[in-house]
Amino acid sequence: MSRSDSFDGRSTSLSISAATVADAAVAAVCADADSRDLAQEVRGVDSLHERALQGLLETAFTAAGLYPLREIRLPKRADEPIRSAGSRCDFVLRPIDRPLGHDAEALAAAAEPPSLFDDPDAPPSPLDPAEVFWLELKTGSACRDAGDTGDLASLPKRVKIDLARLAHDKAIHHAAVLVIAFGVDEPTLVAQAVALDHHAAAEGLPTQGVVIRTAPISDRHGNDTALIAVYPVGRV
Repeated sequence: MSRSDSFDGRSTSLSISAATVADAAVAAVCADADSRDLAQEVRGVDSLHERALQGLLETAFTAAGLYPLREIRLPKRADEPIRSAGSRCDFVLRPIDRPLGHDAEALAAAAEPPSLFDDPDAPPSPLDPAEVFWLELKTGSACRDAGDTGDLASLPKRVKIDLARLAHDKAIHHAAVLVIAFGVDEPTLVAQAVALDHHAAAEGLPTQGVVIRTAPISDRHGNDTALIAVYPVGRV
């Protein structure tokens, strides 16, 4: 995923890889699953809705030094004057702790009060959209409880919509769709994840090879495997 291009004269080399994202995501799922096992909770990690999984991921991304921001407007919609307008991305991961400069809302959210030792004439240089990693999350579960993880049957369509959305934003140079899915058969889940990558490429979407991690989970709702799949997005 690391590469070097040019964007307004600035380097877009990025140290964040799809494998790093996958490792942090599987660590988040495993930590939550282990905690529930220790507490003997009735519901497992596979009962969590997508918003709750985002919270787990944010903690894991922070621990991995990925400086996550949540719900950031996509660059091509960042100039919308209304805060609620504009398509948003679930996460922006940053290689360094600097504000994201393309969106005034994001810039304000990342701002910190100056300290006595700060030079008021030299604020941190904001990051361009091409210098960060844009990440969408999609979830699915073969056996669902009370959560809102979505079903596996609709997962391919939902993933391909996000792949297209990220690929067609010309200001984005590094992006991926992260899938967290739960099921009852690890080989089948892995085969389906690989097949989705092939189908997306066959439909003209610029996928760059899926990165897969799996982990066993305690069977509370019919699922015994967690699948983490990261689909890096190229440029169209």
